[in-house]
Amino acid sequence: MPYYPKNKILTNQVAATLDETFFVYASNLEPYNGFYYKLATGEMFTGKYPGDGKNEKIKMVSTLGGIDHANSVNVTPNISTSFTTTPPLFPTSDDYRFGSFIRYFSKKRNEYLFKELTQSQYNNLNSFRNLDFSLYKPFTLKWMLTGNSQTVTDFNFFSIRQTEEKEQVYGLNEFLQMNYTQYYKETV
Repeated sequence: MPYYPKNKILTNQVAATLDETFFVYASNLEPYNGFYYKLATGEMFTGKYPGDGKNEKIKMVSTLGGIDHANSVNVTPNISTSFTTTPPLFPTSDDYRFGSFIRYFSKKRNEYLFKELTQSQYNNLNSFRNLDFSLYKPFTLKWMLTGNSQTVTDFNFFSIRQTEEKEQVYGLNEFLQMNYTQYYKETV
């Protein structure tokens, strides 16, 4: 059984059917009610804590179009614009010429749930601050793309660490799977 630091796991959560959401087993999509725990990665498992019986993976789904809330960011149900998981934007040729680009993220304030956003999703999230957007914290990350491999690795590592400290978004390094050379292209 793996060890999880207390700041990387929520235990003793109760999976119950709410107005528009419910929990299902990830393997067969059968409904689930009972205790669960959630990791910093957003993954949820049955049981009060790791090792409490057979810990099977579960997920939260919505009756409104089958949205998987564990893998989406809905800013508020009263706003028609929702932020769903999209593949991160790939750097453009201009970004590679410049050598870096800005990546956009949000973090759920009360959980270790990160999402990479498009620039327009980030701008929309920031523009709705006058409403109840205290649940998600938007932030940016400068990401180096070209140059010496070790320099790129070091820069991106320190960029992540600095952003975690400055924005108080600890866990970003794990969310990015410590892949400091993502999108890297070697230059002459």
